[in-house]
Amino acid sequence: MAMRTSAQLERRRFERAPITATVEYELTNASSGPGRVRRNLANISTGGLFINTEEQIRSGARMVVRFELPNRHRVIAVSRVIYAKRGQGLGVEFINLDNEDLDEIKSYIDSLS
Repeated sequence: MAMRTSAQLERRRFERAPITATVEYELTNASSGPGRVRRNLANISTGGLFINTEEQIRSGARMVVRFELPNRHRVIAVSRVIYAKRGQGLGVEFINLDNEDLDEIKSYIDSLS
């Protein structure tokens, strides 16, 4: 039986919910990739999100993400790329998310069930 990587385990730890929203992200070390980029979110959890993008950004890269939940609550979070799916997007983990933003994300996910 194959061992699961930490990224595979991470993806299963949080309940993911679909979301239709635009995300703006900016690498904290702008020399290692594009500056501020706007793309679409595919899904969200209290642990992170998946960004639809074709940009190739290495795992471990840190970024600031900014997006608005459907209830108009604006979230800004320091995050880290956990995995990249070539041609599809980036799995991103929140590193620094304040409690109010966390509560709003939980409320959004709960509203879908």
